[in-house]
Amino acid sequence: MEPKAEPRPANRTGTHLEDQVKDWASRHRTGLLVAVGAVVVLLIAGNAMREPAKDWWLAREACGGQLPAGDLEIVRTDQRLGEAQESFDAGDGTYDCVLRNENGQVVIAVEAFPEGHGRDQELGLAGSSRPPHAVLPGGLPGFEDDNSLVYLMPDCPRGAPAEAEKEEAAKNGAEKTAERRRLLVSTWTYFAHSPAEKAAMLRLAVHMTNVVTEKLDCGGEPLPAPADGAVPDEGTYVPRARAKGTACDALATTRVPEAGRDGEVRIAIADGGIVGRCTLRATESYADAREGTAIVELTSWLGDWGPRVRDWGLGPDPLPMGRGTARKPALTEDRAWAVARCDGDDVGFAAHWGQDYPDRPRKPGTKYVPPTEAEQYEQRVLLRAYVSAFAADQVRRGACTDLKLPEKPERPAQPGRPE
Repeated sequence: MEPKAEPRPANRTGTHLEDQVKDWASRHRTGLLVAVGAVVVLLIAGNAMREPAKDWWLAREACGGQLPAGDLEIVRTDQRLGEAQESFDAGDGTYDCVLRNENGQVVIAVEAFPEGHGRDQELGLAGSSRPPHAVLPGGLPGFEDDNSLVYLMPDCPRGAPAEAEKEEAAKNGAEKTAERRRLLVSTWTYFAHSPAEKAAMLRLAVHMTNVVTEKLDCGGEPLPAPADGAVPDEGTYVPRARAKGTACDALATTRVPEAGRDGEVRIAIADGGIVGRCTLRATESYADAREGTAIVELTSWLGDWGPRVRDWGLGPDPLPMGRGTARKPALTEDRAWAVARCDGDDVGFAAHWGQDYPDRPRKPGTKYVPPTEAEQYEQRVLLRAYVSAFAADQVRRGACTDLKLPEKPERPAQPGRPE
């Protein structure tokens, strides 16, 4: 007689193998839970470590690995870095790199512009934003735009014409002038706002400009590192009378519109720098200018800042900033321009009205009435007086030569009087 089979437990319904697996899992349930938990922890830890590792790698490798870690840490935010790009063309003399955060915002961007259309276009954009927003300390050749964008123009003598070209020009009787060749380099740090960030921004701009000039084999002397804590100077406003004897003396000693007579002058001209700015603004409300309105702007430009720096939105014509003899004085009712030579460089001096001046306020819906010929003549007279006084003073201070001023405007014929 065969022995009776053992009855299956009530909870056993699978095959013998399945029952064995269930028995093993039941005995090792705690261990399984611990193992699964450990895997989850490892996955989380791996993801947590991956982002800092990517962050570290991008910061280390961006812009050819040339970004100073300490300064980069100051200008960036707490957001993770997202991507870095770099390109270089020795033949064209171009270079650019950009480092963005995880949201696609620029942390730092560097771009080099050799002579040509690209540089002229960039300078045209710079001119449209009423530069310089701030001048640079230590005689650095450049300025800061109003969006944490630093422009520097270091010497690049190896960009000069070849000897064969010079000989050909001499054979053709072309005028020869000693010209300094410069490269334009822009450095943008989007998050630079505080003094510490501004100082780091300036150090980054100078360092990366030196990196670019070496990469492009410019052959010029590297730019000096900024002093500790040095930042771009937006200038200091002083009462108009106190501007007398300063680099902005022209706004204190010439006749100005009523709105600016008791106004303030911003002095933003750095010793040894190649750009500068003087601004006269109203401190009280007037019929033709509200409080704080810029009445007159004076700017100086040393070097070949390009022939397409436009008239700050006041007209379609570019400022006459071509090279050598192409530079010439100019005068309209919107701006005046004078030229000179300083240490082998062309120099330009501009005087123009503030962005909201001399437009007169008018009631909504009323038709715009352009200035009369007499008013345009008066505007030309004043602008010529400003640029003449400013340029003469700057030329004297810089021991410059060959100052050329715009011609005096012709007085319009008065009704009833013979011409």
